[in-house]
Amino acid sequence: MSRARFIGAVASAAAVLTVLTGTAAVAGATAAGAEKLPRVHALTGVRIVAAPGKVIEKGTVVLRDGVIEAAGAEVEPPADARVWDREGLTVYAGLIEPYTVRDAPDKDGDGDASGGERPSASAATAAMIRPDRDVTPYAASAAAAKKLREAGFTTAVVAPAEGILRGASVVLNLGDGPAADNLLRRGLAQNVTFRRNSFGAGYPASLMGAVALVRQTLADARWHADAWAAYERRPAQERPPMSAALAALAPAAAGKQPVVFETGSAVGAMRAAGLAAELGLDAWLLGSGEEYRWLDSIAPAKLPILLPLDYPDLPEVPDDEDDMKVRLEDLRHWDLAPENPARLLDRGLTVAFTSYGLDDPKQLLSSVHKSIERGLDADRALAALTTTPAALLGISDRAGTVEAGKMANLAVVDGDLFSEKPKVREVWIDGRRYEVKESKPAEVEPAGTWELVVTTGDGQKIPVTLTLSGKAGALDGAIGAMGREVPVSSAEVSGSTLEVSFDGTDLGIPGTISFSLEIEGDGAKGSGVAPEGGFTLEGRRTAKPAPEVQR
Repeated sequence: MSRARFIGAVASAAAVLTVLTGTAAVAGATAAGAEKLPRVHALTGVRIVAAPGKVIEKGTVVLRDGVIEAAGAEVEPPADARVWDREGLTVYAGLIEPYTVRDAPDKDGDGDASGGERPSASAATAAMIRPDRDVTPYAASAAAAKKLREAGFTTAVVAPAEGILRGASVVLNLGDGPAADNLLRRGLAQNVTFRRNSFGAGYPASLMGAVALVRQTLADARWHADAWAAYERRPAQERPPMSAALAALAPAAAGKQPVVFETGSAVGAMRAAGLAAELGLDAWLLGSGEEYRWLDSIAPAKLPILLPLDYPDLPEVPDDEDDMKVRLEDLRHWDLAPENPARLLDRGLTVAFTSYGLDDPKQLLSSVHKSIERGLDADRALAALTTTPAALLGISDRAGTVEAGKMANLAVVDGDLFSEKPKVREVWIDGRRYEVKESKPAEVEPAGTWELVVTTGDGQKIPVTLTLSGKAGALDGAIGAMGREVPVSSAEVSGSTLEVSFDGTDLGIPGTISFSLEIEGDGAKGSGVAPEGGFTLEGRRTAKPAPEVQR
């Protein structure tokens, strides 16, 4: 094969697999990947909601190398742009999710390494205090990113999920690939919850104990910082002990780094606000949706609120009056919860909406629709999903509006974003397009071994093996060729279609490779795309997984 032909091959998704044939191929792929072509796109004929209250009824948005180059009614597509006719669709700035959490993997040292045995009281307590935890290595999740993109989100905060003083959050774009490729900010905020010890052993075993532990640890962090500052001014004294956890907490204890309190209730919000005032913290509250009940007590603190919109369903009222078990308070909350966002904003509070607590992030937009029907202004709602979180996260210079110089993060919607059933058609992240496909209940179970043949753009045919395990909705797997394997990032089933993606970085081709297979029995065929080209593939399932042994 000539060098020109080889370089052309590695520009397609199938060429990622050809690097498995030897080290020379890897070197060629790396060289080819270094010579990236400009990425220029123009979305034409669109309605542009450039910012809350600023609408261009028809115009063009130009994206170049991951940045918005121009947006407006008089903008013409550049000669080198790929033109996307989006007549009738509306472009918004990509939505920003201000709070998600991620469980730490066991190998991070936070899982149960005791073989199921209960840890000692002291170890259980120490496991709850991890302000030095770094969430970055496991912050990216292909499955979580896909769900958020389907709701129009392009950027998200990821915080550690475990413990009381949990560690610092990071800000990521929601593109494919590892966190390193999408990271915008590390160390955004420390994260705190007043939760008693989940191991059932050791301190704290009560809410009072959890609050006391947070207060004491923050005081210890200030002492630790002061002790080391005094030592550095005069080293001719006994050196204080070094604690990585207290050193990591010092900026938050000094009011120089935000602290996010997961409140759990309106009373919890008041408790967190009181502690923040006592200790001089730069506090944000993860709300509960119940703030309207105690608004006169919560509002004076003027703390930013990351507000979930997890509205309750109408309580079921029994036909038999003698069996009436529905509380009046539950009916009142069902009625008033959708008014909570408007009430908070009317009191001058900084509010950013989050999908935290919802089964599916897409439900958030429907919740916003309910709140708009109950008095929430649509522009203020949009700000709570774009400009407000951008300001809180310190990325207003890069995100939150559709204007030149900002990241090419967009949500393209059919109709209004806050309609009863909004239809997000695609999102763009760093100038890369992600189509939002309607998800259907799984009609096939694709687990097993698939022998596929990939056909590249120039007609080469390459054998590929796809191995999947698990059930639809929880699939794992790998793609192999020439004796080597690449783990899949995600494998999901919609109807009879299997959608697979994987990261080609370890193979010398940076970027995400994805393909779809239409499955019929044990046969499959489909197509895929890589950063620089497309391909087709087809084949058969040659082996099904062994049946599970009943115990």
